[in-house]
Amino acid sequence: MDLTFLKDAEVVVLRVMGKEVYFAKIVGGIPKYTPIEGLRLNPTGIVEEFPDLKGKPIEEIKKEGVKRFKQHIKSLNSLKEIRDYLQKDLEKHGYKLIMIHRKGFRPERVKWN
Repeated sequence: MDLTFLKDAEVVVLRVMGKEVYFAKIVGGIPKYTPIEGLRLNPTGIVEEFPDLKGKPIEEIKKEGVKRFKQHIKSLNSLKEIRDYLQKDLEKHGYKLIMIHRKGFRPERVKWN
């Protein structure tokens, strides 16, 4: 399943394959996918989410943040739960879900309120 988000003029696509999530930015109309380890994560944002990591070295914060993200995704029971979690998390940062594309189906546009 692909989830397409929009923030200002930036388009971000998340591909959910089983319990794995890949992130893509659209470059020249072509998505470039990477696992979460390939993202430049903000240690401040990770500490906001997990306050117990405060005061630890930056690399340890990032490593633990990735580990906890993956554990949380694996704990979710269905694609719908994963989609809802990702949507809520990205909406906190100003991204809006605009399209859902499930394998074998036509893309669905998401209606905004």
